[in-house]
Amino acid sequence: MTHKGPAHGRSAWLLACSAAMMLPACSATPAVPKEAVATAPTPVEPAAGCNARSVQDLVGQHASALIAEGARQRAGAVRVRMIGHDQMVTREYDPGRLNLQLDPQGRVARVYCG
Repeated sequence: MTHKGPAHGRSAWLLACSAAMMLPACSATPAVPKEAVATAPTPVEPAAGCNARSVQDLVGQHASALIAEGARQRAGAVRVRMIGHDQMVTREYDPGRLNLQLDPQGRVARVYCG
């Protein structure tokens, strides 16, 4: 019988660990019954859209929550956001959002979607 040394022991150990780690990847995924898939509720969000042109008449008006909600409805937007003068905001594009940018006096300075 020959002694194979410590390198052989490590190789065998690494091989065993590798095989053990691959076993979960080979296992079958449990099947989902058709009834569960068919009856699962799907969230429905209104169609995202925004028409800022329809509310450009707000420029120069004093902003309020009531005006913002009315503007949202008129523009067909899903959400409305009032942005104060020099207020930091996120810059992600949201096609269903109406933005009312305000001047230092709290009047609407700019209306745009996104």
